[in-house]
Amino acid sequence: MSAQESEIEERLRTTKDALGILFQVNHESISEWEKGEYFKLFARPSKRIQAILEVEREILIVGNVYRDQQARTLAFAQQVINETKGRLEPKVLFVVHSDPKGNGKLKKWGRESGLTVIPLYTSNGALPSGEELERVLSYELFSHNPFDVTGPVDSDAQFFGRRTEALELARKLQNGQIRACFGIRKIGKTSILHRVLGEIETHFDCITIFIDCQQDGVFNLSAANLLVSIAGTIETALQNKKSVAELKTISREFSLFDASRLFVETIEQLDRPLILAFDEIDYITPGSPMAPHWKAGFIEFWRNIRAGYQAAARSGKKVSVLVCGVSSKWFSVEAIDGIENAALSFVPEEYLTPLPRGAATAMIKKVGAMAGLHFAEAAADHIASCCSDMPFWIRKACSFIHLRTDTAKRPISVSTKDIETDLKDFVRDEGSALAQVALQHLFRVYPEIKEPAIKIANGKSSEVSPNSMRLLARYGLASAQGHISGEMVRAGLSLIETEPDTSVVFTQVEHSTQEPLSLAFDDWAEELQVISRRRNVIEKRLRDIAVNFLKFSALSATDKKSAKDRVLASLPEKRRAELANFGVDELSQKLFWLELGGLIRKEWPIFEKVFGDQNLFQQNIALINDRPDTHAKSIDRADVALYRRSLTWFEDKLARLS
Repeated sequence: MSAQESEIEERLRTTKDALGILFQVNHESISEWEKGEYFKLFARPSKRIQAILEVEREILIVGNVYRDQQARTLAFAQQVINETKGRLEPKVLFVVHSDPKGNGKLKKWGRESGLTVIPLYTSNGALPSGEELERVLSYELFSHNPFDVTGPVDSDAQFFGRRTEALELARKLQNGQIRACFGIRKIGKTSILHRVLGEIETHFDCITIFIDCQQDGVFNLSAANLLVSIAGTIETALQNKKSVAELKTISREFSLFDASRLFVETIEQLDRPLILAFDEIDYITPGSPMAPHWKAGFIEFWRNIRAGYQAAARSGKKVSVLVCGVSSKWFSVEAIDGIENAALSFVPEEYLTPLPRGAATAMIKKVGAMAGLHFAEAAADHIASCCSDMPFWIRKACSFIHLRTDTAKRPISVSTKDIETDLKDFVRDEGSALAQVALQHLFRVYPEIKEPAIKIANGKSSEVSPNSMRLLARYGLASAQGHISGEMVRAGLSLIETEPDTSVVFTQVEHSTQEPLSLAFDDWAEELQVISRRRNVIEKRLRDIAVNFLKFSALSATDKKSAKDRVLASLPEKRRAELANFGVDELSQKLFWLELGGLIRKEWPIFEKVFGDQNLFQQNIALINDRPDTHAKSIDRADVALYRRSLTWFEDKLARLS
C-alpha cells in the first residue's frame, strides 16, 4: 500500500468517525478519477441536520488529501451524484479537504455549478465532531448573508412580486406602447427595467436602445445631439442585426431641424419593432441639477420623439418608449415657462409601487430560510410594514436582524417578539438614514410633495389636497386614508423636518453679490450638527460598500489576493503593520477618511461605475476631510455650501446602488 493510499484511507476513517453522531454512513469507498484519489461517503443526516439542510435524501461527502483543491473535485462529485440516479441529494455536497484557501474556491465553484458546497477544512487530518462539527456546519451554512444584495436584481431567487408585472410590461412594449415607471429611489425601478429588457431579448424580436441618462456623456448632450445619438445607435443595431444596444453618444454639433429629420429617417428604415428605454430620466428634465440646459431641451426633445413616434405609426412601424425615473412632475405639467409640454399625455403617469404585502412577506420568509431564519407570518408582516413594503429597505432590515442572530442557534423560528428590539434599533441606527436619503432625493426632484408628506406625518392629512395624497400613495409614502406607510418613512421625514433648508444656503452663496457672512462657530451649531450626521451616514455606507465590492471582486480575481490583502496594500507600510491582525470587516472600520479614499482610488476600476469621475471623487473626499464642525473657528456660508455640495454629491452617487 502506497503512502498516499494509506493517507486517504486514514482521512476516510477519521471523517467517518467525526460524522458518526450527526450522520449514518450507508456506503463508503475510495475512487480514482482523472489521476486523483477521492473517498466518498453516502450518509443519511440526523433529523436536526435534515432540518438545517432542508434535505430528505442521503448526502454525498467526498474528500481528498491534496493541499491545492482543483475544480475537478466538484466534477467528480457531480458524476457520482448523477450515477446514483436519485439516491443522493442533487444540490447539496460536503467536501473534506486540506487546502488553506479551499473553502472560498469550493464555494465559488459550487455557485457556478448550481451546488450548495459545504467545505470542511482540516489542517492535521482530523475533523471536529459532535456539537463542534454542528457549529461548523451552522457557520458554513448560515454565516452568508442572503439579504445583502447590491445592484439590480433579476434572478427568480431575488425578484419577488414583480415577475407578472415585468412580463406584462414587456408584452406592451413589444406592441408599440408608451409606458413609464416612476418611483422613489431603491424601490426596484432599475431591477424591473433589466428584467423587462431580458424578457424582451429572450422572447421577442425587437431592437431595444438603452439610454442611461445618469451618464455624464448623456445628460451633457443637447436635445439635438441626443436625438442624433439615438438615430446613430438604431442604425448601427440595424446594420449589425443586434437586438439590444446601449446608446453611443455623438457630440458633433447638429441643429435641431437636422437631428429631427435624421431621427425620423432612421425610424423609417426599421425592420422590427423599436423600444427606446430611458433610465434615470430625471437627469434630462428641467429639474436636473447637473444639466440646466435641459430646461429648454426637454420640450424640444420630447416634441421630436413624439413626431418620430407618430411618423412611425403612419408608416406602419412599431416604436415603443419606456421611461424610468423618480419624478413624474415634468410629464404631468401642461406647460414649462409658458411653452406647451410635448411630454404631457404622451408619457403616462405610471408608478412602480411598493411590493404587495403578500410578496413582501414571501420574500422575507424565503430568503430568511436560506440564512436559517424561519420568520413567522406575523414577524414577516411586521418587518414589511415597518419598511413600507420597499424591497431594498426590507433586505436591509433583515440583514440587520441576520447579523444580530447567533449563527450557532440556527435554524430557528423567529417571532414578532424576537425581532421587536432589533427592528427598533435598525430604524434608529440605519433605517432612518436610508429613508432620509431616499426622501431627500425625491423632494429635490419633486419639491411640491415635501410639505404634504410632512403634514401627513404630523397628523394634518386634512390639510393635504387629494392630488398630493394620491401622489404620496403612489410613491408608497402614505396610504389613501392619509396615514404614513411605515416607521422608516416616519423616521426619515422626522430627520428631514428638523434639518435646515439647504436650498437657502446655496441660493445665498451662488447668487448673492455681497461678501459671504463670517459667523462664529456657536452661531452655526445647528447647521454643523446636520453636517456631522450626514457625513457619518455617508462614511458608514462608504466603508460597507468598499469592503463588499472588494470581497466580491476577490472571488473572481486571478491574482488570488483576498479583500484584506488589497485593503492592506493601499496603506503605508507603518499603518499596514498596525492593522495586519484585523479581519477585513474590522480593518475597514479602522481606516481614516483619507485612507478610505485612497483605497477606493487604488481599486478605481471596481468603483468607477459608482463614482464616475475620479477627479471629482478626490476633490469631494478632500473637501469633506476638512471638517468644519471639529474646530472652533470662524466659517462663512460659502464653506458650508461647498461642504453640503460635496455631501450631496456622495449621497447621490451612493443612492444609485440598487
